[in-house]
Parts: sequence; structure tokens; C-alpha cells
Amino acid sequence: MSFDIEKQIDLKVEKYFDEILDSLSKIIKIRSVMEKPTEEYPFGKGPAKALIETLNLSKSLGFKDVKNVDNYAGHVEYGNKGRLYGILGHLDVVPEGDLDRWESDPYELTIREGKMYGRGVSDDKGPSIGALYALKIVSELVKNPKNRVRIIFGTNEENGSKCLKYYFKKEPYPKEAVTPDGMFPLVFAEKGNATYKISTLLNSNYHTRLLYLKAGTAVNVVPEKCEAVIKTEKVSEIVYFLENYKTECKLKYVIDENIIRLQTIGKSVHASTPHLGINAISCMVDILSKIDFGVYNWIFDTLYKKLGRDYNGIGLDIYSEDNASGKLTCNLGTIELIDGNLELKINIRYPIFMSNEMISMQIKKALKGFEVERISHKGPLYVSKDSELVKTLLSVYRSVTNDESEPIAIGGGTYARTVPYGVAFGATFPGEDTGMHQPNESWSLESFKKFIKIYARLIYKWLTR
Repeated sequence: MSFDIEKQIDLKVEKYFDEILDSLSKIIKIRSVMEKPTEEYPFGKGPAKALIETLNLSKSLGFKDVKNVDNYAGHVEYGNKGRLYGILGHLDVVPEGDLDRWESDPYELTIREGKMYGRGVSDDKGPSIGALYALKIVSELVKNPKNRVRIIFGTNEENGSKCLKYYFKKEPYPKEAVTPDGMFPLVFAEKGNATYKISTLLNSNYHTRLLYLKAGTAVNVVPEKCEAVIKTEKVSEIVYFLENYKTECKLKYVIDENIIRLQTIGKSVHASTPHLGINAISCMVDILSKIDFGVYNWIFDTLYKKLGRDYNGIGLDIYSEDNASGKLTCNLGTIELIDGNLELKINIRYPIFMSNEMISMQIKKALKGFEVERISHKGPLYVSKDSELVKTLLSVYRSVTNDESEPIAIGGGTYARTVPYGVAFGATFPGEDTGMHQPNESWSLESFKKFIKIYARLIYKWLTR
């Protein structure tokens, strides 16, 4: 790529940047959190609305090949011949969580001190809209492309990527693909990802009973808050215990005659890095394991010993690690008591050379007495550092940043697993903390610009090679 082309790309990024922010603000306004599906909206109205708005934006930018695939996913494409390259972004977001912890409206793009704030600015609305404008910029520089570049917008990445599973039944796979939903320089390996539902009956007339228990917004998020309601004839004994109990979480409780309402407050982070957060369910389970519930004492005692004391699967006896992708992680993501049935979900991110079948067998053994069901699974991803795809992406990244960092492995799962040959390429930079999945999610304006420049160079290379 010539110096002149690189300079033209950089100038066009600056020219369009205010417009890019304005377009992004319209997508951020849409609360695209998964909701109850309908015939028209497979993941609820919010995700579909974000998709429709983004495809309309694509048309307004002059693209002719724009398609909505039944509100599951959609695409915009430039070029009409040659090899098909793909960029896979998602427009759905995780819930905003506790609004009191946000310094500004999560669904308003807010800019302060060189950063933009809002749910989805870094995961993954910002990168998706940035990639769209990178395609727009390059389309002005390459009038007769040798190949095709298709940006695919999904709407269910945060809850299983069912959107692209459906989409690729209708549309072809790209020959090579990237997703701007990881980290630079690029992600060459992603751990396996499995979610389990664990349940048991919990319904008694003992002198101390659990009436209510609930926590967690999504299994891929470390829960920030857990609430429980206990009815007991032993109020004074339990209150004495609570007064003297020490926990990593903040503990609040209210007494109303023979009812005790408990709340544990931790710190929410992405489930792939549970050690960076404080799990409110783990704190609550620890407390409940020390309260006498009669014949059900074994439940919370087992849950705390097997799940509540660590985040690497040591209690479940599934701890493992490899040199390529690191340690297994385990997140106790949701818990709820419904009509006398206790149900919780855990998310396991396991090393790429570990067997998921062995993990399943061991979890069932460790949690004997509970019903254990694996409800979702994605195998690990691995693309050699010596592959042409990795070499091309590193070359593009380094041409903009002069950063010689090596490819990395992550515990998070991305759209790269939905295609035969792809990796996560950006969007965040080494050492950058955007607080994704947390209150006050942010991304620096400087990084956003740099990201668009990198993707524009990649698209240019794909279209002209």
C-alpha cells in the first residue's frame, strides 16, 4: 500500500469523524438487549431495531448491496466479483445493570475527557459502525475492486450467536473473516465455552426458610448484586451472625418481624476474566451455607465449596491450563429460586487442548445430588500464528501503530468461531480498559480513530490484492 493511499485514508477518517460519532449516537440510543422473541423479532424488538437502523445507515452512505436476513442478521457489501472477505460485528448489548453506577445515560453517546461513553461504544456498536465507515472511505478510493468485502451485523452475540448460525444457512461463508470484538494485535486462540444449568428442589417448612433468591443479568457477566429473603424463627441468631460476618462484598440487610432481606453487592466484569470482579452470588452462597436450613443445608454447603470459593474450577476438580490459552475459568453467573426449585447457571471457559466431555463428566460427579445439564457449548478456536491471515493482519496493524506485540489468546468468545477461517482483530488496544459489560463502558476517541484507520487499510488490501 502506497504512502499516498495511507495518507488519503487518514484524511478521510478525520473528514468523516464527526459524522461517524453522530451515526454511532443513533445506534447507541437503541436498547438492543435480548428480549422475548416474537415471529417478527427473533431476539426481541431492540436488537432488530438496531439492525434496521444500521442497514438504513448503510444505504444512506451509498451502498447498494444491503440485505436484512429475517431480522437475525444483515449485511452491507462492496464489490461484485472475486473472493469474499468478511467483517463480523454485533449490534446487541448486555443489559445496563445498576443505573445508579452510570455517570451518564447508558443509551446516550456522551463524550468527556477524550472518551465516549455508552452501552456498546466498545462492545460492539462502536467497532461495527467504525468498520462500516472504513468500508465507505475505501469505496471512495477503490472504484473497481478485485474482490468483495461484506460487513455482517449480528444481533445475538451476547446470548449464543444464534443470529449468525441462522444467517449462514442463508448466505455463504467468507473465505477469510475478522471480527472487531476482541483485542489488537489479534486473537489467534479462543478458549472453549460451555454453559451449564444446575438445579435442585428447595422447599421446606423448617423454622428457617429461603423465600426468595435471585441474581445475575447474563451468564457471561460476573453478577454485581444478589438478593435473598429469609423467613425465620431465629431472627436474633441470624442477625448476630450477620453483624459479625466478614465478606468481600458489601452486605446489606433489613429486618421486618420474622423476615430478613439480604443483599450482597460485588463488582461486575466479563465472565472471561472473573478474577477482576467480585461475584455477588458467591458471597451470598457463602452466607447461606452458614445458616441452618435443615435438610437443605447440603445445598449451599456444596455450592460454596464447589463453586463459590474459586474461579478456576478447582472446587469442581476441572482446573486445567495450557501454554497457548492459559487457565480454565468458571463463572457462577445467575441464580434464582422459582416455586421451590433452585436453578443456577455457570459458564466455563476452558483451554483449547482440554476435552469438554471430560469437564462435563467431572462437573456432574462434583455436583452429585443436583441435576446438571449442559445448555450451550462452543468449541475452542485456533489459527496458527504462521498463517497468511495472521501475517496479513499483523502487517496492517503494525503499519499504523508500530507496535510489535504478539497475537494473544483470550477466554472470551467471538464471532470468529462462526466461520471456517477467522480471528478477532481489535477493536481495543494493548493495555486499554474500556469497561465493557460494566457501568460506564467507554472507548477513547483516539483509539476509535486509530481503529477505523486500521480497518480501512485492511479493507483496501482485501479489495485490491
